[in-house]
Amino acid sequence: MLRVNTKLILGAVLLCTASLAEAKLTVPTLEELPVLKQEPQHQLACSRTANYFIRAHYKTVDINDKFADNVIDRYLSFLDYNKSLYTQEEADKIHQNRQRILRALNVCDLSYPYEVYNDALRRRFAKYSFFVDFVKKPIDVTTHETLEYTREDSPYFKTAAELRAQWVAEIKNEYVNQILNDKTDAEARKRLTRRYEAALSKLAQTNSEDVFSTFENAFASAIDPHTSYLSPVDSESFNEDINLSLEGIGAVLTSEDEYTVINELMPGSPAELSKKLKAKDKIVGVRQADGTYDDIIGWRLTDVVKKIKGPKGTKVTLEIERDDNGSTKNFAVELTRDKIRLQDREAKGEIKEYAGNKIGVIEIKSFYTDLHKDIKREIDKLLAKGIKALIIDLRSNGGGLLPEAIMSTGLFIDKGPVVQVRDAIGNVVAQDDEDESVAYQGPLVVLINRLSASSSEIMAAALRDYGRALIVGDNSFGKGTVQQNRPLARVYDFSNNELGSIHYTIAKFYRITGGSTQLKGVSPDIAFPSQVDDSEIGEAAEPFALPWDKIKPTAYSGYLNIDAYVPELQVKHEARAQHDVAFKILREDMARYLEKKAKKRVTVNLVERQQMKAEDDAFRLKNINLRLEAMGKAPLKNVDDLPDDFEFPDALLDETIAIASDFADAISQKLYKAEDTPIFTRFSVANTNLQVDKLKDQSPVQIGAN
Repeated sequence: MLRVNTKLILGAVLLCTASLAEAKLTVPTLEELPVLKQEPQHQLACSRTANYFIRAHYKTVDINDKFADNVIDRYLSFLDYNKSLYTQEEADKIHQNRQRILRALNVCDLSYPYEVYNDALRRRFAKYSFFVDFVKKPIDVTTHETLEYTREDSPYFKTAAELRAQWVAEIKNEYVNQILNDKTDAEARKRLTRRYEAALSKLAQTNSEDVFSTFENAFASAIDPHTSYLSPVDSESFNEDINLSLEGIGAVLTSEDEYTVINELMPGSPAELSKKLKAKDKIVGVRQADGTYDDIIGWRLTDVVKKIKGPKGTKVTLEIERDDNGSTKNFAVELTRDKIRLQDREAKGEIKEYAGNKIGVIEIKSFYTDLHKDIKREIDKLLAKGIKALIIDLRSNGGGLLPEAIMSTGLFIDKGPVVQVRDAIGNVVAQDDEDESVAYQGPLVVLINRLSASSSEIMAAALRDYGRALIVGDNSFGKGTVQQNRPLARVYDFSNNELGSIHYTIAKFYRITGGSTQLKGVSPDIAFPSQVDDSEIGEAAEPFALPWDKIKPTAYSGYLNIDAYVPELQVKHEARAQHDVAFKILREDMARYLEKKAKKRVTVNLVERQQMKAEDDAFRLKNINLRLEAMGKAPLKNVDDLPDDFEFPDALLDETIAIASDFADAISQKLYKAEDTPIFTRFSVANTNLQVDKLKDQSPVQIGAN
C-alpha cells in the first residue's frame, strides 16, 4: 500500500466479508503486478480538480517549476514516506522530469505520474519480497546496527547498498519488537512472514484510481494541508460521515507508508470511550468476532475501513502498535461498534470545589447542532447551585459548526463580533453574535490543549480578546482556515463514471483584534506541561500550511483587563505545580520523549533493546507508583499490573479548578460588585486605532471608563 493523503472516518453500515481465519494468501509474482494506466474518467476529474485548485482556492497557485518540484516532493513522500525505496540519484531523476509533471497538472496527461507509480509498486514488491526471504533464515540480533526509524526529513540514501542496509535494520527492528512483545522466535518469524505476504498480495490489487488519487493529493497537499481529492469511494464515506448518524468505531484514519494510522478519535465514539487508543497509533491487524484475522500492513486504506466498519452491536478487535521513538508496544483493543452521533456526547456540566468555592465545569467535545442550547441549560443548572466561577473545557475539541461557535461565545457577551472571515478576493466579513442576552456574567476560564482546533480556537480567542476569559493549558492547534467540499460530477454529464469530489480552502479566520489563529493558534495565559510534541502535532507541523497574517481589527466592546490578573495567578499556580506529582511526571515524560527523539536512531541489538525496555518499564513503574501514592493507594510491582481501565485523576483539570477559584477571589477583591450588577465593566475598542498592548497598562479599576 502506497501512502495516500486521504483521511477516512470509520462509520456507516458495512458488513465485513469474512474469510476463513488464517486462510492461505496468494502471493503474486513480479510479472503478476498490474501495469496501471490513466482511465477515461480521470481526464475530466483531473481537469475539474485543477480548475478549482487553481482558480477558486484561497491561495494563489502558480503552476511553475518550483510548484512542480513541490508536487514531486509530496508525490514521493506518499510513495516512499520513509525514503527506503529510492536513492538520491533516482529521486533527482524524477525531479528532472518536472516538465512532464507540469504537463500532468496543466493538460492532465498523467502518463508520467503513472509511470512513477508503477515503478514504485515494483520497488515495494522487491522490499516486501526481501523481508519475506529474510525472516525464513535465523535472524542475527547480536550485531550493533542501528535504525533511523523516522526518515521523512532525512536525505535519500546515496547508494543501493545503503538502501539494502536500511531494509535489514527495518526487518530486524520488526523482529526485535515481536520478541519484546513476548513472541517466540518461531512465532515472530511466522507472523512477519504472513504480514509481508499479505502486503505483497495487496500490491496485486492496486488499481488505476489509487494512482490518480495519490497524484491528485500530491497536487492538493502542495497547496495546503487541508486541500484534498476524494475518490468516488472516499467521497461516499465522507457524505455518510457528515450526517453524524453512523455505525462503526469512530476513528479517523490515514495511511503512512504501509501502515494504517489513527489520526483522530471522534467524540463519544467507541474508539474514544475505550480510553485505550490515541492519535498516531498504528492498526496492524483486525480480528472479527468469528475469529477471522487479517494482518493489514500494506493494505489500501479503503480496504482496511471495510474490515473495521460494521453494524451496531457487533465486535471488532484491533491490534495496535504504539511507537516510542523506535520501540514498539503491541496490544489489542476490543470495540463494540455503535451508532456514532456527536450529539450523544453533548455538553455536560458538573460542580467541583476548591478553597470553599464552587466551580462549574462544562466539557465541550465538539461544536454540534444546538450546542449553545445545551451550554445554556448546563449554565442555568450550575448557577442554581451557586458557582463562583465557570470553566469551559475545550481540550481535544477539533471544532465543528461555525454558527455554534458564534452562538456559544455569545452566551458570555451581550453582542458583537466573534470572528472575522476573509475570502480569496480579500472581502472581510465579521460574524456577529446578535443575541443581547448573557447566560453567565461571572469569572470564566477556558481550558485548551494542542488538539483544540478550528471552532474551539475561535471561541477561546474571542472570549480572551473581549477580556471575558482567562485561557489556560497548552497552545492550541493553529487551524485558521475554512474548507469547502464539492463533487466533481455535474448534472449535465453524460457519463456513468463516478468522479469523486474535492475539499479545498476558501477562506481564513481572524480574531476580532485582527490577528489570525492560523499557525499560531491561541496561546494560554497560564501554560501547562504539554502532553504531545508540538513539533509533530499542530498546523505548523504540516507541509505547505498557509502563513500567519493579520487584518484590520473590528470594533468591539471589551470587558476586563485579563493581563492585570495573570501575574498573581501565575505565582499561585507555580507554587502548587512545583509540588504536584502529576505535573512533575508530565514534564519528565515529555523531556524523556524529546531526548529519545533527538537521537533519531535505535539499536536493533536484542540485548540492548531488552535493557532499554527494562529501563522504560522501570521509569514508567516509578511514575505510576508516585501517582498511586499521591492517591493513597498501594504501589504496583509491575507495570502490567495496572488495570487497562484504570484512570488517574485529571491533574490538568484539577489545577484549572484551583486557578478558577483564585481568579474568582481576585476579581471579588479588586472590583466592587453591587447586588445584581454585572461583575465585569466595559471598555470600547475602535476598529481604526486598536492598540491591544496599551490595555495591559490599565489597572482593573480603570477599565470601566469608556
